This record gives sequence, C-alpha cells and structure tokens, in this order.
Amino acid sequence: MLNLLLSRLVEGVLVLFVVSVLAFGLLAAAGGDALTALRSDPLISAETLDSLERTYGLDQPIYVRYGRWLAGVLRGQMGESIYYRAPVSRIVVPRLLSTLVLAVVALLIAVALALALGAAAARRRNNWADRVSGAVILFGTSTPRIVLALSALALFARTTIFARGEESFWSAGSLLRILVPAVVLSVPLVALFLAQVRDGLREAMDEMFVMVARAKGLPERVVILRHALRSALNPLITIFGSSLGTIMSGSVIVETVLGFPGLGQLSVTAVRSRDVPLLMSVVLVSAAAVLVGNLLGDVLLRLNDPRLRQTGTRRSSSSLTTATTPPT
Repeated sequence: MLNLLLSRLVEGVLVLFVVSVLAFGLLAAAGGDALTALRSDPLISAETLDSLERTYGLDQPIYVRYGRWLAGVLRGQMGESIYYRAPVSRIVVPRLLSTLVLAVVALLIAVALALALGAAAARRRNNWADRVSGAVILFGTSTPRIVLALSALALFARTTIFARGEESFWSAGSLLRILVPAVVLSVPLVALFLAQVRDGLREAMDEMFVMVARAKGLPERVVILRHALRSALNPLITIFGSSLGTIMSGSVIVETVLGFPGLGQLSVTAVRSRDVPLLMSVVLVSAAAVLVGNLLGDVLLRLNDPRLRQTGTRRSSSSLTTATTPPT
C-alpha cells in the first residue's frame, strides 16, 4: 500500500505540472487578459494601463510569467486575483469546500440508490425493481445535466434557495440549497452505478459460492449483501474513484444555473474576467481532486479484494467480476 501511495504521489506531481503548463499556454494562446476590457474604456489612460501591466506582470514574456506563478505556488502562494483584488487562496478555499460537500452528498445519494435498486433487481429478472432500474438507467444516461438543472430551477423558482450573489454557502439556512444541486449531479451517476451493480450482482448470483451459500439455507438478503455484493463491488469502486472528476466537470453547469457558490461557478467567473491566477488555481485544484479520487478508488479496491494486495497489481474489472471464487 505504501508503494502505491508513493507512486501515485510522484505521478500526481508530474501530472499537475503538465496540466499547469498546458493550461497556462492555452490561456496565453487564447489572447487577451484581465485588462482587455479596460483598454476599450476611453476614460482609462495609457499610463494607467501600463502601470497595471507592470503591477500584474502582464508585460513580461509567457515563460517569465509562468515561472513567477510556479515559484509562488511552490511557496504556497497562489497569487492575487485580478478580478476580486484579493489573494486567490482566500477565494478558492471556501468555494472548494462547498463543491466538495456537494460532491460527497451527490456520491452518497448515487451509491445508496444504486445499491438498493441493484440488489432488488438482481434477485429476480423482470420484477418491478428490474423494470424501475431500467427506466432509471435510461433516464439518467439520456438526460443532460443542464436540462435537469433548468428543471430544478423552474421547480423551485418561487423559493429563495437559489438567490444569486457571492454569499457563502455556509451562511445558507436551507437544506435544499445543497440537496437540489446534489440530486441533479447524482442522476447520471445513479444510472452509471446502477448498471454496474445490477449486472455485477446478476453474474455473481450464478457463481458457485453463491449457490453454496443458498444451499446452506442462508436468507436471500444475507446471500446478496454478504457474499454476492462484495464480489460485484470492484467495477463500482473503479467507477466511484473516477466519478469525482465527472462531478467537478458537471458542477460548472449545475452551479452556474442554480447559483450555487462553488468551484464550478468560480471557474466561469474566472474565464469571463480572464483572471489567469484565479483560473490556474481552479484548474490545479480540480486536477488534484481527480487524482485524489482515482487514488481513493485504488485504495478501496485493495481493501475490498485481498487478491489485489497479494499480487500488487490492479486487475481489470471484467476479470474480477467473472472470478469463480469469492474474496475472503
């Protein structure tokens, strides 16, 4: 496990470095900067613009600007936001916490619904749970998040939970402020998790160790939860680890539509204002969250399946679900 953590740490540092170089280069190639709007204002003098360019280092070549930014990050200083005129860390950290809470709630909702419906559907084909599961999978995979977010906004338009503004999420008193966007984010994940759980449990129910458990007279609920489910969890854990990146990307649309003060909404503000220090921080934090999610998935896989700890290598989810012996 220690070797896994060390290797993922080294890989994560390299990935973050490459992401930062690409993001900084693409932003520079896109043209314009945070002072573009001021340059079109006739009330702003050229001397003022030149002073602002020197203050924020916009008059320097791209490699000099990147080197200064990277040196600041290594010192724990993410720079100053040009749009908010405040330290980037003071802006990003509260938004990151809000988005992480949103992601955790969405993942919990998705996993709980997928396990409940998947276990019920796997007990018997073409029963009510199987038909409901098929409908949920079809609905979740075919409905865009923006449609779900707009539907939620129309449904709760008369309430005050989606009030616009820069106020902190933590000051909101309504539980719906977090539940509504979390449910919107969880719908595609429910469909993805449910398909894996249902199919995995159906394959596991036909294995020899499940038949032996049934022959011992164990209740069906015990057979599913204690024997079949653990064998079918590996594909779900793999997808679960990578779902954090899906939530981070989906939160841009959901948070913008529903006015949720999170990292996704902040990224839109940073792009519109061409605030490079702020946007670079959002990109790095999002990439780090994806890496942490993948690492969490790898750790959970090894905790769930001792065979991975013994071999030290990660097997494909298809070979794990078709194993003929249960994990011990």
